[in-house]
Amino acid sequence: MEVRTICLVGHASSGKTALAEALLKRFGRDAKFDFTPEAKSRGHSVDLGVGSAVKSDKVLQILDTPGFGEFVEDVYKGLFVADLAVLVVNAEKGVEVHTEKTWDLTRKFKKPTLILINKMDLPNADFAKALDSLKTTLEGKLACLEWPIREGNAFVGYVDLVQNRAIYFDKRKGEIPGALKELIAAERERLLEFLAEANDDLMVHFLEGQEIPEAEIRAALKTALEKRIFTPVLASAVPIAASLETFVELIETTAPAFVPQHSDGFSGIVFNLHSDQYLGRLAFVKIESGALSEGDTLINLQTGAQERVKEILRFVGDKAEKIPQAGPGEIVALPKLNAANLGDTFAHHANAAKLAWIEFPKPVFARAVTPETQADDEKMSTALKEIASLKATLAFYRDHVTHEAILAGLGDTHLQVFVERLKNRYGVSVKLARPHVPYQETVLKVAQGQYKHKKQSGGRGQYGEAHLRVEPFPGRGYEFVDEIKGGVIPKEFIPAVEKGVLEAMSQGVLAGYPMTDVRVAVFYGSYHEVDSNEISFKIAGWNAFRLAAQAAQPVLLEPIYKVTVWTPSEYTGDIISSLNGKRGKILGMGIEEEHESGAKRIEKIEAEVPLAEMLDYALELKSITQGRATFQMDFARYQMVTSEKLTEELLKREGRSVNKAPAETK
Repeated sequence: MEVRTICLVGHASSGKTALAEALLKRFGRDAKFDFTPEAKSRGHSVDLGVGSAVKSDKVLQILDTPGFGEFVEDVYKGLFVADLAVLVVNAEKGVEVHTEKTWDLTRKFKKPTLILINKMDLPNADFAKALDSLKTTLEGKLACLEWPIREGNAFVGYVDLVQNRAIYFDKRKGEIPGALKELIAAERERLLEFLAEANDDLMVHFLEGQEIPEAEIRAALKTALEKRIFTPVLASAVPIAASLETFVELIETTAPAFVPQHSDGFSGIVFNLHSDQYLGRLAFVKIESGALSEGDTLINLQTGAQERVKEILRFVGDKAEKIPQAGPGEIVALPKLNAANLGDTFAHHANAAKLAWIEFPKPVFARAVTPETQADDEKMSTALKEIASLKATLAFYRDHVTHEAILAGLGDTHLQVFVERLKNRYGVSVKLARPHVPYQETVLKVAQGQYKHKKQSGGRGQYGEAHLRVEPFPGRGYEFVDEIKGGVIPKEFIPAVEKGVLEAMSQGVLAGYPMTDVRVAVFYGSYHEVDSNEISFKIAGWNAFRLAAQAAQPVLLEPIYKVTVWTPSEYTGDIISSLNGKRGKILGMGIEEEHESGAKRIEKIEAEVPLAEMLDYALELKSITQGRATFQMDFARYQMVTSEKLTEELLKREGRSVNKAPAETK
């Protein structure tokens, strides 16, 4: 069985989904790709679409990817398992933001690529202008295999540069239009020059100016595509079926087919996960070697767990069909697995090699999630955990400082899609809000505090006295030291003192944030033979700590993040200015990559910035660079805010103020 997997990539509204459906239709399969409520409401893809068709001994698998940057995870997944990438470009618009990004990813994944300048039937379609934008923006060699023929605003045919003849959709035949002859000659010369690099015989013909047989051209084209010597460019309009002839022929005969790397039994990798309303959790697996049959027992090489294959499904857009087995290169969905995560390798044998996996962009845009009703509250966490488990660029967790439920992704639209999915799929309604910053507190000086808890209300009373010393303990969290001598506090009550200290630390003394990097010593106290107990010493410890900490110059600690921005060079100045305005510290700059022509240069900017200034940065960076820059951020450390004015300003943003009241008995 000859298996080919093609991945359609490009900017939104370039026609990828319509193209995917048209290709499957040519194979006798009707399919709808954007079938989820979230995709329908937006009119564009938000998930990876999978479609397969079998024709005699050939399998064509089509992966349709979203066209906006916030959904780039699915582009990663599609390219990871594809044999061929097809970059689809809108003929009216040429290169757009996501065109550049997806092109760069085809280079990153080292995938043979075709470019399809689509929508040539639109009134303002301009192939030459779109091609020029590709040549000046994208890195690498491009050469046309077709040139469209337009009469007025109508797309009526194309020139096949391999056959060097005009083909009209109304079946009329004729010579290449006179107005195009000179241009076609130059484009064909460019094509043959690139093809000559892939074939020595063709090189000889080319250098000697001889006519080159079509068979040699096609053989060289196959080699050039596989070795990525250059990228062929074609023209199309999906509603005009005849415009896809050359493209389909290339896919069926010239595009690389899957070649197993080894044949020692079944192995496959989970490259995509989906939760279906009726089928449940589905693990999409690309079979890398061997055959998979219903009833097989597989081993998850990541966990060692065994799984039985209850069903094997082949997806055709929105439809799933059950098949008894599948072979190398095929993409199948496995339902009812007990546990399967992205990147897991499944095999028949425990000694099989784990398959390499992808490093995805990390979530950079976080929002606090709150349920709209009590009924939503009961289901929210479970549902969000399940949704987040399906995506590498989505995270759901509870912040241990603010105690907020946090949903993090790649941008506001990204999160809104999954909030909608939460409602559509699980019936849970939630609201998103800007999250609070997880500040902490610490102390700058050494200070002491003492407290005597004494309570008498008839009968047995309460008594406990503790003297504490608090001092800075930078970078080491917390330490409690017992310095009691002479038994002034019995050993059995020391843990109660520490409990009071820990509870007080969790509540903070400056603004109610938990305290860290503090060393606490209990060095003196007193007790009563009858009235002392654990609760008395816990209260004494709590109050003594607060008194000591308030005297030790408490300060706010704010989280600092390492921020890395990748941007086209024309935006570097604006980004640096923006980061400086966020109290950021620029750590360094450098050229990440540069186009051979010098037309495009990507720069890398590294900085450290307080988290408080980065909560909306995904939106700001998109605005500054029209979505062309990307960034990642990782926690670096906590840093003291020593300015009282800045402390008050930061706390005001959080709806808090500095606590200047003395400690009260707890």
